[in-house]
Amino acid sequence: MKTRLLAVLVITLIFTTMSYAFDFKSEQPMLISSAGQSADILMVKILAKKANLKFTVDKAATPDKLKDQATLVLVSGGSTKGLGAAKTDKQQEINRIKSLIDEAKKQKKNVIIMHVGGKARRGKLSDEFNKLTAERADCLVVVKGGDKDQFFSNIAKEKKIPIKLIDKIMEAGDVLKNIFSKVE
Repeated sequence: MKTRLLAVLVITLIFTTMSYAFDFKSEQPMLISSAGQSADILMVKILAKKANLKFTVDKAATPDKLKDQATLVLVSGGSTKGLGAAKTDKQQEINRIKSLIDEAKKQKKNVIIMHVGGKARRGKLSDEFNKLTAERADCLVVVKGGDKDQFFSNIAKEKKIPIKLIDKIMEAGDVLKNIFSKVE
């Protein structure tokens, strides 16, 4: 029992430290797109604008949109309503996301995955998009409410991906500002 408790404490400490010792950097401008067509992309757009970052938003971006961008930011979380409004289905969206990430990797551009929808953007549909994107990310920014089961933390640990866990969506703006600040 004591060994198990100690292991839990050590793991918690590692993830807490990993989250707070976050120093991932990337270049601007960035392309912000959806991975699952949820409305969460609108919040990320507002936060990026408030942080005075250089970005383009295209919720259904295709690989050709990466041409003049330095970084790809995907806002992960599925929405049946959003998929319908975008006149696409789950498989078409998965194929689009894969091709977008493949092209970003080919061009050696960072792929940042943001999961800001919390618990509401978890579940069968969302987790297909969450897993697909998180496993191929260079960096993860996740609202803690969406990681209560350590879904994202476990992927980050397994794939050695830096992760920043935040309490509230509004903190994501400061995280973006930090990611895109120049390293002296």
